[in-house]
Amino acid sequence: MKESKIKIYKNFLNQKDCYGLFKWIFLNSRESFFKNANMNGNRVTTRYSSEDEIVYPQLAFETRNRIKYKLNIKEKGKPKYPYGMVASCAFPGDTCYEHKDPIWVEGTRTIHCNIVCSDSEGGYPIIEGEEYKVNKGDMWVYDVSKYNHGSNEVKGTLPRTMWIFGFCIE
Repeated sequence: MKESKIKIYKNFLNQKDCYGLFKWIFLNSRESFFKNANMNGNRVTTRYSSEDEIVYPQLAFETRNRIKYKLNIKEKGKPKYPYGMVASCAFPGDTCYEHKDPIWVEGTRTIHCNIVCSDSEGGYPIIEGEEYKVNKGDMWVYDVSKYNHGSNEVKGTLPRTMWIFGFCIE
């Protein structure tokens, strides 16, 4: 049986929650705690900021807890970005080259639970060379410390906003 590299949860977030998380990124993406993602293009992210710089919305923490409950995640630590969460805004023309993330906590693997919060075109995840179509509200889960991953080009006129919830698990 072929090992699945990714699990997609369609409509994990409803439209109201997507809008709330999108709105926070939209209103804050020009703040200094959003920094260049260094992944090919103009995408900005909170990944390289500190917890002292960012005040994430309560909805982001509630979503992270909902994911832990839904997936029965037993965390052994958090990745080394603020609160184990990243807000990302990719603009038309942006891509993300394929890469693996580090193992943040020895003896664990790092998974990401990503949720796209805008109706953008493109920017779809590519995992081990295979593209996956996801829509606003969908969550995709995969082992970022095991599989090469990136995304294809964001097209159209709307930026692609996404939240990344990272977990270090056994």
